[in-house]
Amino acid sequence: MKPWVKKEAAVATIITYDPTPEVLVLKRRANPRDPWSGHYSFPGGRRDDSDPSLLATCIRETYEECGVQLSTDHLVKQYPVRQAGNHLNQPIPVTTYLFELPAPPAIRLQRSEISCHEWLDLDFAADSTNIIRRPMSPRCPDVLFPCIPATEGFIWGFTYEMLMLVIADRYAPIS
Repeated sequence: MKPWVKKEAAVATIITYDPTPEVLVLKRRANPRDPWSGHYSFPGGRRDDSDPSLLATCIRETYEECGVQLSTDHLVKQYPVRQAGNHLNQPIPVTTYLFELPAPPAIRLQRSEISCHEWLDLDFAADSTNIIRRPMSPRCPDVLFPCIPATEGFIWGFTYEMLMLVIADRYAPIS
């Protein structure tokens, strides 16, 4: 068994600037066996034995989940590994890769895992007046998590944290 097989994942933060800056988020399909069921996330997933690298995992999982074929030509940055799933007491190390595409690609969802997608306006996400706090986890009913409203729920947890990191690092909203 390879040492990384235990649990390790990679996700793609995909930004497009045509016509305005937006980031792709996917909503996971409801599944009682999935601790992230119904959550918004970036495309990605766990590393397979056949993946030669976490970048390969990111590219493969993104294609499987939403039909977007990423290329290293559009890779902007690899972020340091961060833990996801902490509120579930199931931490998993996740590497986030930032891709910038010239135009929004066609989306073909893997309906068994993903219920919908949306292109979230980065001006909206970067505006602190749109950030709210609410209980998001049944395991932590008294904890108010920062989140951003989306079409069919809220972006919170690891996805929210990475989105805020990308915004602070790469994106300056138009004033």
